[in-house]
Formats: sequence, C-alpha cells, structure tokens
Amino acid sequence: MRATALAAPVRRLGLHTCRSPIAPLAGSRTLRVALRATDTGKQPTTTTTDMDDCADNVAGEYCAIDNSGKRKGKRSLGEMEQEFLEALSSFYFDKKPLLSDEEFELLKEELLWSGSKVVILDSQEQKFLEASMAFAKGKKIMSDEEFDQMKAALKQKSSIVAAEGPRCSIRTKKMYSDATADYVRMTAINLPAVLVVLGAVFAVDDITGFELTKVLQLPPPWGTVALWGLLLPSVFVVATTLTNIAFKDSIILKGPCPNCGAENFTYFGEVLSVAGNRGSNVVDCHGCGAGLAFDENKRVIVVDETPEVKQAKAAAAAAKKAAGKKKAAPPA
Repeated sequence: MRATALAAPVRRLGLHTCRSPIAPLAGSRTLRVALRATDTGKQPTTTTTDMDDCADNVAGEYCAIDNSGKRKGKRSLGEMEQEFLEALSSFYFDKKPLLSDEEFELLKEELLWSGSKVVILDSQEQKFLEASMAFAKGKKIMSDEEFDQMKAALKQKSSIVAAEGPRCSIRTKKMYSDATADYVRMTAINLPAVLVVLGAVFAVDDITGFELTKVLQLPPPWGTVALWGLLLPSVFVVATTLTNIAFKDSIILKGPCPNCGAENFTYFGEVLSVAGNRGSNVVDCHGCGAGLAFDENKRVIVVDETPEVKQAKAAAAAAKKAAGKKKAAPPA
C-alpha cells in the first residue's frame, strides 16, 4: 500500500528531461523509479516512465510541457528570432516586457545554440529589424526619414540585415540589387605603392653596404624588434600615404546585375588628382550588356537601360545613319 501510494504521484508528475548542450545524450531514455516497500514480504515497486528525446531542442523552456501536460511543439528558428525581436521592441519602445528575464535568457540561449545571428547583432541592426517588423504589422516606431538614414548607414557598413538582393519596384518599374565594398580590389590598389616602397628599401640597403640587413640579423630580440617594430610599420604607413595621394577618397563597389546576376564593379574617387566619378556611375554589364547605375551613397545598383532597349536604340541609330548616307549620296 505504501509503495503504491508513493508511485501514484510519480505518474501524475509527468516528469520530463531534456538533453543538455554540455552533456548530450542520444536516443530515447526511460526513467526508472524504484520504491522499496518497508513492509516485510512485499516486493519493491518499480514505476517506469517513458521520456521524450529532446534532440530537437537544447534549452530548457523549449523542451518542456505546457499547462495541459503536453510537450510543446517544435518551433522553427525564424519563429524564435521573431519572438526575440518582438520582445526587444516591446521592452524598449512599448515599455511592456513580453517575456520575463528568465524566459528571455532561455530564448537567447536557445538562439545562440541554434546558430542564429540575430542575438549577436549590434544595437543599430536590431533596431532596424524591429522597425521593419513593426512596419510590416502596420505600427511604425520611427519616421520614414529616420528609417532611410539608418538603412543607408547600415549599407555603408555592409551590414547583412540591410541587404535585399535583386528586386523589382512596381512604382518605378526598375530592377535593383545591392552594392557592397570590394575589399579585395581595394587592397590590390595598395600593391603598387608597397612595391615602390620595398624597392626603395632594397636600394638603400644596397647603397649602404647592406647595413639594413645587418640590423635585421641582430640577435633576438633586437632583430625582431627592428623588423616588426620599425621596418614593416614604416613600409605600411608610407605605402598607405602614397596610395591615398594617388587614389584620393577611393572606393570600389561591386554587386550582381539585377538583370542577369553577373557580378560587376565600378570605381569612385580621384586618380592622380584627376577628378573621378562621385555619387553615381553608369557602366555596362559584361554579362548581358544592360546599363547599370551604381549609387555610391545608397549602395544600390539600378538597371538604367535593359539590353533590349539598348539594342533598339542602337538599331534606330544605325538606321538613321544609313538613311543619312543614302540621302547625301549623289544621284546616279
């Protein structure tokens, strides 16, 4: 009787455990609770409770049971990210927390273990996402001007949250895509200055009878300090200065063509004190031939002319030129 009375509450508890991210367990598990009877001659009572495997979840709340005693359904990463952003927006803008501190920390831990990047965004990126979600629900938390300024600032930093990909505008009837800084080519334009500076260093070393080489070959730590503390930093500073003089306020933008997807790039800035393009620059796509307008400030690429329009204009210009030649030709 005593064992049976103790076993009944165990069955009513609905015990539930989840896999810990620190010590993961695989497969289904069974909890065996052995209750030893104290009465002489009675066998111990063993209650077996089958427990779910929580392989799909790694944080406490999201591997638990609801008020009705049923296990909560699996939630997607997008749903958890949306709840995280809604909780932030409600706390900072509405001053009404949707989650308790413990629930918020559990949600944040779940997102971290799931590999979400939402929880590691900076405050400006999170605010941008919150404003986008609020606008989609018909509740604006900032003006259009503030939103556009924030979006432009994030694009200047090449933030992934402001990237939209190739798209079409019904209002302007044009195709757009995002432009980002091409750091590979921007690094490559420093190579000429680096080669010039290194050539000058080798020339000075040769003229002085390899005195610089002797300094670099000094026993440690003096040779290491001379190389990494004096020579290489000096080469970097001089090369950067020469590059900034030759390519003043330069930036190279790249992005996919909205029409065909081929990657294109363009240069903004001066070249040897000669004024270059600023603000906007139009180039021809090397893939489909469409006219692409790069916007330096908004970091977008707009199809200025489609290949069909350009071909039609070229055909009209050729026909007009041929008609002019035919008219100017003397009669036979």
